[in-house]
Amino acid sequence: MNTPEPPFRTTPSEPDVEPRLLRAFLAVAREGHFGHAARSIGVAQPALSKQVQQFERLLGVVLFDRTPRGAELTPGGRLIVPYAERALAHNRRLVRAARSVATGREGAVVLTVSAPLPGPPGGLLAETLRSFRTGHPHVQVSVTGLDDHDETAALVGGRVDAVLTWDEYPADGCVSEALIEEHTSALLAREHPKAHAPEVTVSELADDPLLFPLRERGHCWAQLQVAAQAARVGLNVIPTAPSAVTDLVAAGLGVSAVPASFRFAAHPEVAFVPIPGLYNRMSVMWRGDDDSEAVADFVSACRATARSLAAAHPDVWRPAHRDPAP
Repeated sequence: MNTPEPPFRTTPSEPDVEPRLLRAFLAVAREGHFGHAARSIGVAQPALSKQVQQFERLLGVVLFDRTPRGAELTPGGRLIVPYAERALAHNRRLVRAARSVATGREGAVVLTVSAPLPGPPGGLLAETLRSFRTGHPHVQVSVTGLDDHDETAALVGGRVDAVLTWDEYPADGCVSEALIEEHTSALLAREHPKAHAPEVTVSELADDPLLFPLRERGHCWAQLQVAAQAARVGLNVIPTAPSAVTDLVAAGLGVSAVPASFRFAAHPEVAFVPIPGLYNRMSVMWRGDDDSEAVADFVSACRATARSLAAAHPDVWRPAHRDPAP
């Protein structure tokens, strides 16, 4: 009697590769260092090392030369990188298709966007989404807020499809495009002595406790630090969650520095006073191998919205200045 063949058969020459192994490999390839890679994708370094070793044993190929300074791709590792990236891209498409069926929206497109939150009404995020949804009613848009240091890992790992960010330097395999530069304002309580001044300098911010989301808005903090160093002052910073900054400033517990568009929220107990010469650049990032029409159209909507906002509110935004090529 013949034994029926199993419906699926794997052979040693065609091993199944788990997505977590691909993500671990690509993180080390991107960072060139196991410790940095582990932090970028939010896992412990010993676990990441084991995953990379498991991937190497599975393929029968040494992917990295371990050195005292980090990890360098071997010729075999360099060959594998584009295949790993494409495999993860296909996995993301599979998950999206399954989710659309599970939510009763078979055939619907889901676009997940990360952006600094909270975002004001009339700001870049709100206006971009308004424009995009008008032309794409079939696309389900999900918005999430991530800390600055989590954005790249979320994009590379497929947890988000596009990122609006104050950072402009993408990871390998991702694309970044500068959209707009936004003026920075001092956020002060209405009773603050400088609340009705025409401007507030960075030096004057040093007179009060500075309530600032250091962890969540690291890129903006770095730019503010540069300005403080140029003014030869030290800032008395108190780490504060983004959602709490306005209420704590209104209560008179300190001051802050925020994007000028926050004034559109019209909080009655605070004042927004320009900080001369201080701008932050907003960029949009996406994966270079993502051929999704929804992502391409979202990026186009970002460009159009940025141009419109810079023209309509030149006191808040200006077109992104591109540094000259070296």
